[in-house]
Amino acid sequence: MRRRDGFILLELLVALSISAIALSLFWKASSNRMQMLTRLEGNYALSRLTDDIAILRTANLSIGIDPSHYLPLDLKISSKEIQITSKNFKIKKVLKR
Repeated sequence: MRRRDGFILLELLVALSISAIALSLFWKASSNRMQMLTRLEGNYALSRLTDDIAILRTANLSIGIDPSHYLPLDLKISSKEIQITSKNFKIKKVLKR
């Protein structure tokens, strides 16, 4: 018998399974990258906030903070303190005004 040129079903299944494994590994890596980026963004916003407050204190200026400038963080500003929380990572910090 003469063998036909072309893919057989087994070769197609192997190619599809390799593609599925590669896609699942890519998806997991992408998910981990997004989690890492949100943590980095939150940590960066927190360090910016604490540095801005320190600069305003050393310059003897009033501490006026706009919460939209530190968006990954949830800021609750009262007359005596600034309470910082985040939904993406565990942080609860209170800064005195």
